[in-house]
Amino acid sequence: MKSWQRWTTGWVAGGLLVALAMRILGQPLMVIGNLLFMVGLALVIFGLICVLAKGHMFTGWRHKRKKGQEPLPGEKVDVRHVASVKNSPIVVNGGARFGLLAGAIYIVVGVILTLF
Repeated sequence: MKSWQRWTTGWVAGGLLVALAMRILGQPLMVIGNLLFMVGLALVIFGLICVLAKGHMFTGWRHKRKKGQEPLPGEKVDVRHVASVKNSPIVVNGGARFGLLAGAIYIVVGVILTLF
């Protein structure tokens, strides 16, 4: 089992245990479902941020210079290098997989609990 799978399993099991404890303490299912839904949305946003962090969104971005100002040493970037980096495949790392999968599970469980 990979690390992101262990993290996902642990978080989902922990969330369901907290939901069960809240139910035993007398909280309505709608409150528990809403809480799980909000945590799921936060985890999905975390997963999307992890995906975008590897997206090379600002590769080749240049700052405007005033007339006569010399370019900075790292500012000269080869155009072919920028194109190859921007056209590289999307990288979904372990943190992104954890956030997206755990968030989706929490959202589904939250919606089911809210409907009951």
